[in-house]
Amino acid sequence: MVMSSDSLGRYNKAKEDSRLWLTAASLCFGAAALTIYLTSNGRDIACIWPANAILVALLLADARPRWITVLSAGFVANVSANLILRGTVVGPLLYGFANLAEVSLAVFLLRRSGGRDGILQSTRSVVRFLFIAGLLAPAISGVVGASTAFLVFGEPLLKSFGAWAASDGLGLVVFTPFLAAAFRGDFVTCFAGMTWLERVEAVAVLVLAGAVTYFVFFGTDRPLLFAIFPPLMLVSFRLGRLGAKAAVMVVAIIGGIATMHGQGPMVLIAADAATQARAFQVFLAVILLTCLPVAAEVSARARLTAALAAHDLEMTARALTDPLTGILNRRGFEVEIRRLLPRQAPPWHSLIAIDFDHFKQINDRWGHLAGDRALQHLASLLTSHVRAGDLVARLGGDEFVILLLNSDLELVKAVCERIRASAHGSPLTIDARSVAFISLSMGVASARPGEAYELLMERADRALYDAKEAGRNTIRWAA
Repeated sequence: MVMSSDSLGRYNKAKEDSRLWLTAASLCFGAAALTIYLTSNGRDIACIWPANAILVALLLADARPRWITVLSAGFVANVSANLILRGTVVGPLLYGFANLAEVSLAVFLLRRSGGRDGILQSTRSVVRFLFIAGLLAPAISGVVGASTAFLVFGEPLLKSFGAWAASDGLGLVVFTPFLAAAFRGDFVTCFAGMTWLERVEAVAVLVLAGAVTYFVFFGTDRPLLFAIFPPLMLVSFRLGRLGAKAAVMVVAIIGGIATMHGQGPMVLIAADAATQARAFQVFLAVILLTCLPVAAEVSARARLTAALAAHDLEMTARALTDPLTGILNRRGFEVEIRRLLPRQAPPWHSLIAIDFDHFKQINDRWGHLAGDRALQHLASLLTSHVRAGDLVARLGGDEFVILLLNSDLELVKAVCERIRASAHGSPLTIDARSVAFISLSMGVASARPGEAYELLMERADRALYDAKEAGRNTIRWAA
């Protein structure tokens, strides 16, 4: 069966939406079920809730978010996980609606405030993200969530509200930045753009952060939480916001597993699991408030440095480039030739000085706009007859120059003849009735060992003068 383009487009869109729905549902269900199983008794609220972060990250990572697809998948996954592990119907449905409201509000506010690509772009964006994802959205959804815990499961209302706001807030702020970057492919793009040395450094500092965190939570019975902060700061300064996102995830996962199994510094704080979970929540909050602003500031400074460097390059290019023709100007040519000449070995270079014959007549007859077009035409013609690495420049007015690198006599002669023949065979069309034929006078000088640029240019100029004295439209060689 042959499908029309519209039908094929709808089919591909439906297929893509189905794949997205399954991905969102699978990830959200797995995160929700695992979290309830590990951090909840089946009645109270889990100590950290990463499932909503998956939905928020998917909606933030998509340039045109598919709200219905992602939210419906999340609702089904959340309700299913709660239904299976909590054993009731009303509670899971209400929890599902609360989570749906939280995700929708967080994504809506973050996207309106530029949060799709800029969660950790600056200190201000970090504060905005922490407020929306860590406080506002969880607090609003927590009203429904805490009421459900109180009415359906008999849990204390205020305690449930605090647990909901803390667990959902931490889940969003810890996991959303990492997952959004992962769904957009930022980590792959960043890693691919690194040198091998930078890749080794990135892996090393992240492994160091993970190793220290593992030691603090599994390798010692002393409260050494402060030891985690130096490697986290190192990651933030060396890898910026992407590294900070990954490092916070590593700490959250390792510390969360340890705390859930009754290991690590949190056990020293309190004997009961609920208080240990709250203490771990506070610890994660301190990490986030410490590392994320630092990473954002480092990234902002890196972008500013890159912008300044790009501006410097642009200004340098403008200073060395003729604005009319786009080739090197006198200053740019002198910079390049001084860089090349002292370092090159025989065979030596050749310098071709070129003069546009009777250029003033074009300006006088057809105006300066026609003259500008003639200069642009000649610049394009000259660059088309040289090799990559050879230099072409406009020294001013109608004077051009070419430096042919590592060129023998036969090559220089061939290039000069091709240029002169091409100029004669490529007249400039002025208007529907007027055509200007172009002829060139050229003077050629081959560099001598140890010869300074000024002397080489002087010999090429004398040869050009001889060519013009000989009647123009000719080539002369320097002695």
